[in-house]
Formats: sequence, structure tokens, C-alpha cells
Amino acid sequence: MNCKNCNSQLSEDFNRFCSNCGERINANRLTVKSIVSLFFSNFLSYDNKFIKTFRDLTLRPEKVINSYNQGFRRNYVNVVSYLGLVVTLIGLQFYIFRSFFPELLSVGDLIKTTTPVNEKIFDPETFLDNFYQYQGLLTVMFIPIYAFGSKLLFLDSKRYNLAEHFVINIYTNAHFFTFWFVASMISIVFSINYNLFSQFAIIPMLIYMTYVFKRLFDIKTFNAFIRVVAYYLIALIVMIISAIIIGVIYGIYLGASGQIQPIDLH
Repeated sequence: MNCKNCNSQLSEDFNRFCSNCGERINANRLTVKSIVSLFFSNFLSYDNKFIKTFRDLTLRPEKVINSYNQGFRRNYVNVVSYLGLVVTLIGLQFYIFRSFFPELLSVGDLIKTTTPVNEKIFDPETFLDNFYQYQGLLTVMFIPIYAFGSKLLFLDSKRYNLAEHFVINIYTNAHFFTFWFVASMISIVFSINYNLFSQFAIIPMLIYMTYVFKRLFDIKTFNAFIRVVAYYLIALIVMIISAIIIGVIYGIYLGASGQIQPIDLH
């Protein structure tokens, strides 16, 4: 008898798993019950890496980050995998909003919904919809900004090099967005406009990052808070500059495609 996975000859002594690849022998046919059981055993068990990573990033973030930076990486979810999970959650989040609750993404109650541009209409709803499509990509793109920002703010500390600041910022930003995913799903229940709700994200972000910096660098809470404020100000400045550049490029695109025309001053 051969293994169905690697086609190796099976010994009579190995009646449960293949000695070559570890595949289960004589596995039962898949059922809904077996899939549900597999999901809970692999992802929701107490000893699972994800649960342990999530728990320790919440309560003892320095333990996860320092373990990874020092080479002890078997006990926690890999930093890149954790970021990949969050990018997936962000995509799922906006898929749910855009597909089933588009009214909660509306900016109609927050700003004027349409703006005339020389007999053409610029619709912020469309602009935001395009923005949400690439939210996961933008999250990844801002990681280097956060990493350089935190390294700059802690030049007085030689505890972490730049690469390790990347690890710090990937883990912490990814972890925050797992919380934000849950919070945004709860906001749907109460029919809260997402654009309004997201304005309050800065508060838990400040609290969590203050806690992270305090524990990573062994500094006082107020010191950590001031640095976190500066950390987000740096990111905000870069974001504004990026938005201006993107806006200019988008305007050039609209003009080149004939969607808007130069204003006639005569």
C-alpha cells in the first residue's frame, strides 16, 4: 500500500501516519463537522500560536517582539504572517461594508456629497470607495514610515536597530487592526457610519502604542505618551504630503482623460 500524498511504500508498522511525509493514512471523508472541528482545534485552541500571539501582544507586547528579534520564533506567529492575516481582515472588512452596508460608508452626512468641477462632478463617495479598495496595501506601505519614525524618536536608545523597529511596528500595527476589525464589525450592529467611527480610532491607538513603548523601552508613561504623539504626528505629516501628491496626480489624470476641463477665465 502506498501513501496517497507522497506515494511512498507504507510499512505495516505505520498504521496512522506516513513515515515519509506525515500524512494521515485512511483519513475519513471530509464532512462539515470535521471542517468545523479542524478550524476550532487549529485556530481557537488555547495553546495555538495565534491565540498566544494575540494574547501576549495585548498584555505583554515586549515578550512577542523581543522573542522574535532574539531568534526565538517558534512560539509565536511569524511577523509577516501576522501582517498578512491583518491585510486579509482589512480586505474582508471593506468587502462586508461595500457589499452589504454601503450606506455606512457614505460621507453624505459629513461633507457635501458632490462638488462641481467646471461642469463636471467630483464625487467623494467614489474617491473614498477607491481608497478603501487599497486600504490593505496602504497599511503595508505605511509600515516603513512608522519604523523610521519610531527609530528616530528613540535614537537615545540602542536597544533596537532599524530592522527590529520594523518588527515592532509590523506586530503592533497589525495587532491594533485585529482589534479594529472586531470594533468595526460591532459598529455595524449599531448602524454607525464608518467614516465617523474611524475618527475615534486615534484614541485606542495612542493608548496601545503608549503601553507598547513604555514596556519596550522601560520608560515612564508620560514619556512614552509624548513620543507616541510625536510618532503619529510624523506619520500624519507624511500622510498629508502623500495625499497632496496623490491629489495632484489624480487631478492630472482627470485632466488628461478629459473628465475635467481647464477653467475659462475669459
